Amino acid sequence: MKDRPAGVTIVAVLAFLLGGVSFLWSLLVLGVAGMGSLFGGMIGAEGLAAFGASTGLSAFVGVLGGIVQIVVGFGLLGMYRWAWYLALIGVGLNVVSGLISMFTGGVWGLVCGGLTIILPAIILIYLLLPGVRKAFKI
Repeated sequence: MKDRPAGVTIVAVLAFLLGGVSFLWSLLVLGVAGMGSLFGGMIGAEGLAAFGASTGLSAFVGVLGGIVQIVVGFGLLGMYRWAWYLALIGVGLNVVSGLISMFTGGVWGLVCGGLTIILPAIILIYLLLPGVRKAFKI
């Protein structure tokens, strides 16, 4: 087995935990969206139906994201090169998303966006360290 840096193990465990939470939360939201869409359509409340449809799409993306995070966790534990790239893309997108929120969401977006990019930024910097890149043969 390849030598795995301790930080990679921590990032993999975080990927498992956050992926699992994202998956389960998104399933819950998907259920709420389905109910909103169903009942909104039944009683003629277009706002509720639209909420259900848009929330359902967001929840579906969340389910897929959770699955990808869990797969990344397994890949990082196995020290697969593709997992390093996928983790890099994932945390990079989180940082970009947080930055967009910071500059487009007013004061609340600034605070929430700033808080949500801290951990992904740390992981991004860690993954780009020479020792980590060398461990993945990159």
